Amino acid sequence: MIFDGKAFAQELEEQLFYKVTNLPAQAGLVKKPKIVSILVGSDPASELYTRLKSEAAKRCGIEFEVIRLAGEQDIAGVVRRLSETADGIMVQLPIPGLQGQTLQDILVTIPLDKDVDGLRWEESGMMPATVKAILAILDKIAERKSSDHSPRIAQGSELWNKKFVVVGARGHIGKPLVHFLRERGAEVAEVEWDTSEPTRRVLEGEVVISCVGRAGVVTGEMVKEGVVAIDVGSPKGDMTEDVYQKARVVVRSPGGVGPVTIACLMENAVSMV
Repeated sequence: MIFDGKAFAQELEEQLFYKVTNLPAQAGLVKKPKIVSILVGSDPASELYTRLKSEAAKRCGIEFEVIRLAGEQDIAGVVRRLSETADGIMVQLPIPGLQGQTLQDILVTIPLDKDVDGLRWEESGMMPATVKAILAILDKIAERKSSDHSPRIAQGSELWNKKFVVVGARGHIGKPLVHFLRERGAEVAEVEWDTSEPTRRVLEGEVVISCVGRAGVVTGEMVKEGVVAIDVGSPKGDMTEDVYQKARVVVRSPGGVGPVTIACLMENAVSMV
């Protein structure tokens, strides 16, 4: 079964639109949630992601503003100014030429109660949108039948009793993903490429989630037949086609986790109103 991320995202967006249009009025007016995205430079991928988020916000009835900056020097001042008017503030990543501690110094300027992207999840408690999307997809897989009407993939409790493997477990997606999977009670093995015998470790997984961002990092010989394969790699996917062919359920990249992530970002924004 190929999981249709676009169709699932549409379901979530329709639910969010209903929530937004039924928000209680304040002083006689219904307040629409507002997200402001700070876009630094002109990276084509960042431009695309920002446009997709803007379009999703419109479908959900959420106000979405983009502030474009030439460099990172002005971000802190812009964040301070926005804190009074925006429900959620996000900085579109990556920022060209910026990483490590310098990047963290910028991200900590976002107030915890405005951290719509969950970048400071350990402090804010806001689940990162990508992690939220993966968990939502797992719940959906657990409850639905495949398109050929074969038996259910797993009941909810059964799915969470399977052995999970997260490839790229120390990354900005992998680290919180491992945390929230374990919070759900899942058994999770963490794999990086300095892990001892990474191929053997991945092969043990019944649910394999890869979020490295490097094409071809997970190949067919590394997964067992009937695996649940969730490819979070961007932009072209981490998993090779033979992984998809061996999987009982596959969430491909692109078109799988990505659309659901944007819907979950909108869900975070609505929760902040």
